Amino acid sequence: MKHAFAGAVLLLVVTGCGSSSASTDQSQTGTGFTGAQLCALATSGQVGAAIGRSVPAGVPSGVNAPSCTWTAEDAGGATIAASDTASVGKVPYGLQGKSGAGVTPIPNLGDAAFYAAPGGDFPLAELDVKKGGRALTITASWPSVTKAQQEAAELAIAQAAVPRM
Repeated sequence: MKHAFAGAVLLLVVTGCGSSSASTDQSQTGTGFTGAQLCALATSGQVGAAIGRSVPAGVPSGVNAPSCTWTAEDAGGATIAASDTASVGKVPYGLQGKSGAGVTPIPNLGDAAFYAAPGGDFPLAELDVKKGGRALTITASWPSVTKAQQEAAELAIAQAAVPRM
């Protein structure tokens, strides 16, 4: 009898500790995207053309801060990351107070879009864009990239991604 009671208690404890499907549902994140959804915003061909390199399929990662990264053989590549809509148009936290850090508006892209540049540190620039209740941060880099090349690549990726947001 003691063993039956102990078994019943153990069963209740194990059942109570199980996770619900809502807590493991990766389709709902605080940023409105999953890593896989971010990878679907641009093709390998679009990203490769933007950075001037062949890249394989994007690799999704993260749940609370999802992103998708395309990486070329020379370690160059691009990342699309979900971000907070309130951060679009602001100097990123890590760059605040740095000399030369600032944002530059980009017309005709989403509801609002900006380049954020640190004034010489890596990466040279990022592109932040908002559309509806969602926002993205796009970065691109490769060996010997200039700021102008980086911004052009990020813009090309954003122009592919924004219509799919």
